Amino acid sequence: MRFLGIDYGTKRVGIAISDDDGKIAFPNDTLQNGRNLNDKIIKLCKDRDIGTVVIGESNNFQGKENPIMGEVKKLAEFLKSETKLPVIMEPEFLTSAQASRIQGEVEGIDASAAAIILQSYLEKMKNVKIKMENDNVKLKNGKNIKDRISYENFTKVEMKVGKILTAEKIPETDKLLKLSVDFGEEKVRQIVSGISLYFPDPSVLVGRNCLFVTNLEPRVIRGQESNGMILALSTEDGKFSLLEPNKDIPIGTKVK
Repeated sequence: MRFLGIDYGTKRVGIAISDDDGKIAFPNDTLQNGRNLNDKIIKLCKDRDIGTVVIGESNNFQGKENPIMGEVKKLAEFLKSETKLPVIMEPEFLTSAQASRIQGEVEGIDASAAAIILQSYLEKMKNVKIKMENDNVKLKNGKNIKDRISYENFTKVEMKVGKILTAEKIPETDKLLKLSVDFGEEKVRQIVSGISLYFPDPSVLVGRNCLFVTNLEPRVIRGQESNGMILALSTEDGKFSLLEPNKDIPIGTKVK
């Protein structure tokens, strides 16, 4: 399946397309941002047998959306409606500057920036696939038994206490919540978790200190990047509990 990458600008729109296997992104074209832009992208999706569209999500140094994101979201919704393809928002940060450092200020710089955005997404998807393959679950005596791991491998897992600052449901999903979590690091992390059914009012999570796995490879879930995993317990009869310290433990404290 081919992927289409888009670096959206007010004047020019960079286009990149992956190889047939969806592994490598290549600069394709630079389109002028005008009245016929949407039609050109739709035609490109049909002509090149595109299976997924990846659009750069423009944020500032504080992680907040740049003004151009209003137009980007309109384009994303239009493409979803007209092509019926998945449209993914991939965080992009100074991709044009990165492309310029690689090849200099030349014609086609926007297409190269689109290729950087698309390649970033493809690498994340590759890491997710590798992780799923490594999480080999075997069926034994009617029960799901995971492979044993060495103590050395277990020590590679980093778990920390984090404070949930915000919690909100991801639209058009049944189970997903988007959390912003403070680990005492320079930047607050975004973590996506499938716990919405247990918290009809996500605001009850705000302010709670919970345990998280913090050194997982980032993954994209429904277009949202998730940089960690909240730890919880659940039973077959529906009982559920987050893992929370029973004492006042500072955020960022590692599990030992």
